[in-house]
Amino acid sequence: MRPYYPLFLASLLSLTACVGTRDLAPSTPAPAAPTVAATTPAPPSDNFELDGLKAITWARTSTEAEALYLQGYQMARLALDLALTDTNWSAAVEQTGNFSSLPPAIIVDVDETVLDTSDHMVDRLRSGQPFTKKAWNEYVQRANATPLPGALSFLKYAASRGVTIFYVSNREALPSAPDLLGELEPTRRNLAQFGFPNSEDSRTFLFRDASRGWKEKSPRRAVIAQTHRIVLMAGDNLYDFIDVEAPTREKRDAAIEARASWLGTRWIVLPNPMYGSWESVLFGQQSGAAARRAALESVGVPGPAADTIAKGGFEP
Repeated sequence: MRPYYPLFLASLLSLTACVGTRDLAPSTPAPAAPTVAATTPAPPSDNFELDGLKAITWARTSTEAEALYLQGYQMARLALDLALTDTNWSAAVEQTGNFSSLPPAIIVDVDETVLDTSDHMVDRLRSGQPFTKKAWNEYVQRANATPLPGALSFLKYAASRGVTIFYVSNREALPSAPDLLGELEPTRRNLAQFGFPNSEDSRTFLFRDASRGWKEKSPRRAVIAQTHRIVLMAGDNLYDFIDVEAPTREKRDAAIEARASWLGTRWIVLPNPMYGSWESVLFGQQSGAAARRAALESVGVPGPAADTIAKGGFEP
């Protein structure tokens, strides 16, 4: 068998070489994973409703806010006692002629005067959405706003003295758009559930009503002045007491200064840093960063710096 050994050895070497070559051959690379471009999450949009956070917090939580309401209504009680002894006393600039024999009446605003609606402001903070008639209308329909400190006690006292309470509010008496509901009845129901006097029917509610030309409050005060002597008014807004044509900051200041002696007697002004007609004088129809810029300028921040700060920057 020797003659076959070289042939066998050659075959074995050939097979070994083949096996070695197969083991050393490079393997086919796996396909590369697709490259995913890195993405940066978009920054959240600025919630401009947070500009009012401190005012809302103060109104809802501070002892000072409660004290001012209690103080205002305590002064109102003292003023009412005085007014009922002086039949020449009227709190309305619209009241003229001989009114001494008319039965006494008090005019009060509703929101932030007798009812606390700051929870609607909190809803706006949470959603980041500015005021809309639709959202406000839905809030009013719930009829669950609570009385402000001192309001119910004072008005019950006034009613016990034979004084009629009129609720003069810029809530809408009738629907002002197809998707809105009237706000008078839910407001009446809201007040009645807490026992506010003269809330049994709608005759003592004079709300904004385009069909009667009732946009501002002066015409409504004039209607009441025809049948009652308006001995006292309470509200959180200048226009709850007097209207001002083409208002400016200077004209609004002059209107209150001209009747400074009426403050705390005929006029009971209540605190509301959250919203009001003072805003429209500063901001007009502006909102968002533009309104923030106007607010900054109103307190003395120069225009270029106000523009930078209003957009989230800092004064250079």
